[in-house]
Amino acid sequence: MTKGLAMRLLFIGAISTLFTLNTVAQSDYSMKVQHYRDSVDRAFADTATSILMKEDIPHFHHLNYFPINESYKVVAKFSRIENAKTVKMKTSGTRTPAYKPYGTLEFELDGTKQTLTLYRFADPSRPELKNHLLLAFIDATNGKYTYMGGRYLDYDVKDVKDEMVIDFNYAYNPYCAYNDKYSCVIPPLENRLEIPIEAGVKKFHD
Repeated sequence: MTKGLAMRLLFIGAISTLFTLNTVAQSDYSMKVQHYRDSVDRAFADTATSILMKEDIPHFHHLNYFPINESYKVVAKFSRIENAKTVKMKTSGTRTPAYKPYGTLEFELDGTKQTLTLYRFADPSRPELKNHLLLAFIDATNGKYTYMGGRYLDYDVKDVKDEMVIDFNYAYNPYCAYNDKYSCVIPPLENRLEIPIEAGVKKFHD
């Protein structure tokens, strides 16, 4: 298993957590988010799993995050996109991975209605990711507080339902925010939010 895939599976492993947080108390919720962040930091610090550049690992202590804020955990209405065609997603490099629009998520945040599109991984050469749904987005914090190329959230097809949780406290950076050997999906135009999402991970380097 490659380091990149190991880190991807770690992020995907947080999916099940996202769907069990509605009934826990605030203190338990914060502990769960912090536990996830600690596990990510350990993976970044471990030379066996880290995606950081070699020169950054010895100096790494932890990623920078916004304070945990449960108001950035919202319930969204899911609407399936029928008969969607596979598209080639633009990336930070020359790679153009295949994805298929899977559905939209409509939600309200800061008193405004927002819509984001989920994309399903559609490359048959990577069967281990066949059920992976990517929510790649850009918001008003990008470039100033967060990575200019946007951030991601992951879902799994089996967890899709009419109402779904979007928890921006789990928003993470694509690998190319840490290491230029990776090329990363650029969030599509329809996933560019005008509001700031002050939750999740911040940018790695100024």
